[in-house]
Amino acid sequence: MEWTAEQLDELTRAAHTHPKPRPRVKALAVLAVARGGGYQAVGAVFDTNYHSISAWVRGYRERGLQAFEVAPGRGRPKSADDEELKTYALQSPRNFGINRSRWTLELLAKTVPSLKGFSASGVRQALLRNRISYKRGQPWMLSPDPAYEKKSSRLAPPWSTPSAARSR
Repeated sequence: MEWTAEQLDELTRAAHTHPKPRPRVKALAVLAVARGGGYQAVGAVFDTNYHSISAWVRGYRERGLQAFEVAPGRGRPKSADDEELKTYALQSPRNFGINRSRWTLELLAKTVPSLKGFSASGVRQALLRNRISYKRGQPWMLSPDPAYEKKSSRLAPPWSTPSAARSR
């Protein structure tokens, strides 16, 4: 196979300046083959098999640098329904028969049908993808006892009670 000076220059530029890492690696591998490396030797250097190296070379010969781009739609399809998640997450859990004022990640995973079986971190990722912020609620309690604040201040350190913060 003959390689033109333009092809070698294009591969060198792509290997050093392409904005995405995967096309840079592929360009480096094809450049190594163009400079006389065998498919198996280049595959060993790049920790891939020679079939992949051969496909990268063939793709570059047929379509140029565009062959190194990752095709859209690859990867695992998302299983969470975004609209359904928004419907649930942007309403109170009480609207769905749950006696709570705020959602937890675990509760969303149990309630939203398309999130069944998700871990808490998976639910968090689905919320982030939909630009829904999640903030963990802090437990708190209001007591009807008029002496509650006085009683609780004896049990807790003085810097942690609301009355200590007001007196500063």
